[in-house]
Amino acid sequence: MDKWTFDLAAIRLQVRSGNFAVRSHAMQHTVKEGFSVQNIVQVILDGTVIETYPLRQRGLLYDEVDIEVSTLPLHVVCEHRSPNSPVDVVTAYIPENEIWETSKKRRGK
Repeated sequence: MDKWTFDLAAIRLQVRSGNFAVRSHAMQHTVKEGFSVQNIVQVILDGTVIETYPLRQRGLLYDEVDIEVSTLPLHVVCEHRSPNSPVDVVTAYIPENEIWETSKKRRGK
């Protein structure tokens, strides 16, 4: 079995093709925190990978997005098992200062 890698180019290709799903946990955050599915897509297409979770075949992406009159950091967790498989957007959220030292670095890491 090949070693899994977070293949950002393949993920972006799948998202551009519409081969992705935004899971309920991510949708709950869109309502609670005021960002949109378009913001999530922007992070996937333009953002940077800040963490990967090989055991779960997931990665965490980050970018700054415009939400109403503010520009805010947005984190998006994607699961992607193989280059041609759909992308699952597991969750998305605005990072909290209690957990994140900066928008790209967890506290204590």
